[in-house]
Amino acid sequence: MPPLSLSNKDINAFADLGTQVVTEGNEFKVTRNGNRFTVAENGLGYTVTTSDGVEKTFPNAAALLADPAFADLPRIAKNQVILLSPGKTGDNPVPIVGELKNVMGDSSPFAIEQGQTPWLALNRWLANQHSSSNQGGTDILLIDGPAGVGKTTVVREAALLRAEQYDGSAPLILQIASRGRVLQNIADLIAFALQDVRSNLTIGQLMSLVRHGLIILAIDGFDELSDPNGFETAWSGLNSLIADSRGAATFLLAGRETFVSTELMQRQLTSFNTENDRLSALTLGDPDPEAAKNWLLQQPGWDHSLLKRKFVEPIFDHGSYALRPFFLKVISDEPAALASDEPPASDLLSYLVQIMLRREAKKFIDQLDPPGGSNITQDYETYVGRFLEEVARDLAENQSEALADDALDLLATVAADGLLPDDQVAAVVQRAGSVVFLAKDLRPGHFRFAHEQLLQHFLAREALRSVGEGETPRYVRRNLFGRDALEVFAHVARDRHDESKRFLNSVRAGIAQPSRDRTNTNLSVLGVAAACGTAVENADLQIRDVGINELYFPFSAPIGISIRDTAISILHAASADLRNVVFESGVHISTLEVDRRTQLPDQIPQPQMLVHATETTSDPVEIQSYLNPGSQRSDTQLDWSDDLLEILGRIERYRTFWLRTNLDDTDHQGRRIVTHRLWPEVFQALRQLDLVTVKTKQASGPNAEFIHFRQDVILTENENLYRILNG
Repeated sequence: MPPLSLSNKDINAFADLGTQVVTEGNEFKVTRNGNRFTVAENGLGYTVTTSDGVEKTFPNAAALLADPAFADLPRIAKNQVILLSPGKTGDNPVPIVGELKNVMGDSSPFAIEQGQTPWLALNRWLANQHSSSNQGGTDILLIDGPAGVGKTTVVREAALLRAEQYDGSAPLILQIASRGRVLQNIADLIAFALQDVRSNLTIGQLMSLVRHGLIILAIDGFDELSDPNGFETAWSGLNSLIADSRGAATFLLAGRETFVSTELMQRQLTSFNTENDRLSALTLGDPDPEAAKNWLLQQPGWDHSLLKRKFVEPIFDHGSYALRPFFLKVISDEPAALASDEPPASDLLSYLVQIMLRREAKKFIDQLDPPGGSNITQDYETYVGRFLEEVARDLAENQSEALADDALDLLATVAADGLLPDDQVAAVVQRAGSVVFLAKDLRPGHFRFAHEQLLQHFLAREALRSVGEGETPRYVRRNLFGRDALEVFAHVARDRHDESKRFLNSVRAGIAQPSRDRTNTNLSVLGVAAACGTAVENADLQIRDVGINELYFPFSAPIGISIRDTAISILHAASADLRNVVFESGVHISTLEVDRRTQLPDQIPQPQMLVHATETTSDPVEIQSYLNPGSQRSDTQLDWSDDLLEILGRIERYRTFWLRTNLDDTDHQGRRIVTHRLWPEVFQALRQLDLVTVKTKQASGPNAEFIHFRQDVILTENENLYRILNG
């Protein structure tokens, strides 16, 4: 594509305030940083002449704009290297795999294979796209995948790679992320991103650079941009950006597959030009189990004997969260934890956090040698957990991703109050920043959680405790809880049944009162997650007159959840059983997410869009057909009885690694399985078909059985299982 010409709009963006650009033929006269410049097109490019007669020639408009006299992109590249280098991934990164497909326009597909470095592959693809872009066209690349799959890592590493190699021949990548802030428009995100790289560029100037293909905008966490109008502001802002930057612009949009699906993009991007624009999608997924194991074997402390331990080996089945790069990295740092003979009986994140807390407590005791020694390990474990809960709360309430070291010391002191002896507090505070859950931030003297999922875990613990004690924290009153946060919250609630009961009591009282902020919305979505996660007998949640961005149902919805006069932007019902939910009058659903395991009530408002694992549709006829009672069952082609469907559904929604068959030890979700009247019959059939792994461990009293369900099989679609149970 030939280079773009310099426009009056481009020059105006760089003019000093209070000055005007004078256009005379092929010349622009502009005042920039107090200096008077004459910019003239000369047929071979552009010549810039200063007021004292010094001339400088540029081959094209893009080279002129990148010059230190205007945007000074070399300085921005240098600052990006300084900013991003401390978090640079090493030579042996966690395996990340993905496949890029062309959706609209003429783009080259590619795949990130096992063992490849994904950001190198992405960098090459972006270079090819840049050289083959259409005149006046815009390139958009969607990077989608679930939490922890590596979206942010790929974008960050690609941005760092471009900055390190910057010579003006390829555009920089400006990573735009919320960094913990609750923002409702992209302009705010861009302003903070420019501030992070110490750039004096205005948004108008940046858009000129994007238009000329000098900077690629990478919006990381696009799905986190939400507002009371159901993400309307986010889509409107993106459409405005595309319209304002038309020329040689490229955008990367990273987020969950539900929100940045190609079908949704094609519907919402009204500014997309089907003749010149190109849309591609890079879907990141879990690495192959063998690739994950091979990578672990290259990490310190890992060997074949550890991977073959009876409670470790099934963790790496297809479909396991352990294969996601975030979890795999955490696991790699904790070989001693998995060497234990204690089976992981909670979800993966909660299990790893508990192991890591125990190790941190032992480190404190080994270094401080307090009176009581190992007998007070539990006190220090409680302290570390409470300290991290306080850190999570501080970050959430200040809508930040990092906090200063003096603030960290204060929170460490507050957490120790009443838990540890006074003469131990100073020593504990001194090493607070060294706990494994925290990492140094890009900003000197600041700390953050090592991963967003860890922040969400400890914030969930804090919310359960504080709301259950009758408090309504500021972050509950004004922040937003997305699907990832709600999923983590449900699992935390599941492991803390007594706290969850107190929390639900407070939620019921809270949503019964009028609210002018987000209190009732957040209490409602958190209450649903807690009620489903803990499998209460009766949720007794009456959700009324609220606007909900994302409503997430984990597992099965208990009886007692009713919704009325409520607008729901996205209802996440994938793998969930919503048959007990009562949708009353006045409920509007914009997007409904489902999959083959979803079970819906007979009466549910028809959504504007239906997102299925295989397709997305906004066709009212297709949506109505799916919502018809019995349509979900017909997908299986197998005529299961209601009782068998019930227990198989409970098993498929049970996402722990191991089910403890001892009723005194198992959680409430597990109890719903082993107390079902058909459990003995179903269990025998599952063993016969090798659909479960069973291990025995000596516990107090008789030997306890621990059961791991295969994650890569949908039980209700297994014909062999159907024949055995209906023979």
